[in-house]
Amino acid sequence: MLGDTLTVTLDGSGGTAVVTSKINQDSYAAEYLNKGATYEIRVRVRHSKETPKADGIAYDRHNVEFTQYVYPTASLPHGRTRQAYVVFRNEPEDDLAACTDLGEALTFWLTDVNILKIFGWES
Repeated sequence: MLGDTLTVTLDGSGGTAVVTSKINQDSYAAEYLNKGATYEIRVRVRHSKETPKADGIAYDRHNVEFTQYVYPTASLPHGRTRQAYVVFRNEPEDDLAACTDLGEALTFWLTDVNILKIFGWES
């Protein structure tokens, strides 16, 4: 189990640590929430098994999603929603250490520089 709280750090290194508390857990999913003064952070963690494709393999699928909702203000009457999420997909019998290595490679690659390039439509 991940626990009853998850910490999300905003504002880059040395940034603001936001502690989210578990508000729901069912089946193979959990949801965490922190309501602040100007925004809220929601974290969803979900697991599922895909329907087998032509190759007959029912892949395991793991999804982590961070959502920040900025509350409405006079200058932002509808508020603002930001999301970032990742999906890990693997064969159930795969070597989990090798799957972890690939997941870590993605997180190491997602530096400020590369994320800004993605937002700049670079590919």
